[in-house]
Amino acid sequence: MAFAVALFATSCSQDELLEDGGDAPVTGQTQTYTFTVSPDIVMEGDAKTRTPTATTDDQPTRCYMQVYDAAGVTKVTDPIAGTSSNDNYTFTVELASNAEYTYLFWADNGNQDISNLTAVPYQAGTVAYAYHTTGTPEEVTGTTVSLKHAVTKLTLQTTTETSAEAGEAVRVTATCASSYNVAAPANSTFSQQTLVKTFEGPTNVAANKEVASFYFISKDEAQSVDVEFHLLKQTIESVPLAANTHVYLQGDLSEDNPKWGATSKYVEKQIDFFFKDENGMSEGTTEGGVDRFYLPEGNIKDLEAVLSVIFHKNVKLDLTTTGGNIFNEVLDDNYTFVIRHNDISKALYIYINENSAYHIYYDSGYKGVYNDFSNVSDKLNSPAE
Repeated sequence: MAFAVALFATSCSQDELLEDGGDAPVTGQTQTYTFTVSPDIVMEGDAKTRTPTATTDDQPTRCYMQVYDAAGVTKVTDPIAGTSSNDNYTFTVELASNAEYTYLFWADNGNQDISNLTAVPYQAGTVAYAYHTTGTPEEVTGTTVSLKHAVTKLTLQTTTETSAEAGEAVRVTATCASSYNVAAPANSTFSQQTLVKTFEGPTNVAANKEVASFYFISKDEAQSVDVEFHLLKQTIESVPLAANTHVYLQGDLSEDNPKWGATSKYVEKQIDFFFKDENGMSEGTTEGGVDRFYLPEGNIKDLEAVLSVIFHKNVKLDLTTTGGNIFNEVLDDNYTFVIRHNDISKALYIYINENSAYHIYYDSGYKGVYNDFSNVSDKLNSPAE
C-alpha cells in the first residue's frame, strides 16, 4: 500500500577507504549511495485493489530527489532525475557517511521545469507524490520510505442520468497549491484555481457513474468547492480535502437539479435562444436599437416563466411597484441583468450590462405595434439544448 523507497548503500572497497586496515567506513568519508523509489498509486478512499483499476493518469512519469543539510536550509544537491526501471526510480548520490541530511522526493506526471524541491511549480490536474525525511544515509537506508500522494483526488459522481455535448466542460474551483514545498508542505503557495474537463464528443452518463475526476494539492482542511456543469454552477460547502485522499462528491448533476445557479454564459445562451430566431434575428420589433414586444398584462406570467428558465430559478415580478427596479441579477464576470418598471407607460425595460436591450409593453395600445411576446414564450415548450 505504501510508496516503498528502499535505500541501499554501496561504497568503494575497504582497502581504498581505510589505510589502517579497519573494517568500518571513516565517519565523514564520501561514499556513493543508490536510492530506489517504488511508487504505490493507492490513496485513502480508493478501492483496496491496486493497479488493475488504475489509469495512466494515476501513474507518475518522472521522479526527483534532492538533498539538504540536516536543518533543511543549505542545499547539498540540485534535484536529481531518477532513472526509471520496472516501475522503480533509482538515484545515485555521493554523501558523507554517518552525516545527517534532509532528503526530499517528488514524483509527478507533469512537464514543468523543476529547479528546487522546496518550490515545485505544480500543475493542477496532474498526479503528484512527495516525501521528506532526515537522518544519516545509513539510518535512512535501513528503513522503507513511503512516498505518499501530495494530491487530493476529487471525483464527481451523478445520482441521476445526465449528458454532455461535444466541447462541453465540467469545472471545479478550489484553493490549491501553485507551488509546493516538499520539505514543509504547509509553506506551499496556495491560490484559487479552476480545473477543467472538456468532453471530446457527445457523452451520456448513467446514474451513479463518474462524470469527472480531478487532482489538485489542497490545504488539509475543509473548504468550499465550486462545481460548474451545463454552464450552471453550485457551491459545495465544507468539503473535507486532504493529501493522499480520494473524495467523492455525489449528487444530481443533471441540468434539472434546482440547486444549480445560472452563470453569465448560461444566461447569454438562454437569451439568444428565447429572444432570437433560428437565423439569429430578433423575435421582437427593433426600433431605436432596442428590441420591443407587446405582452398582455394578464400574461405577465409568461415573462416570469421565461426568466425562470433563463436564470434557472423561480422568478416573480411585482407590477404593484410604482417604479424602479423590480428584478436585478449580478452574475460572474460582473454580468448584470436589470428590469425597470415604468408603471405610467406600462412598460418593462430590460438592461443587460447597463445597456438597454429589450422593452416589453403591457399597455393594450401597443398590440399590433410591436411583435407579440408569444414569439418568445412559445419556446418554453422546446427549451434550448
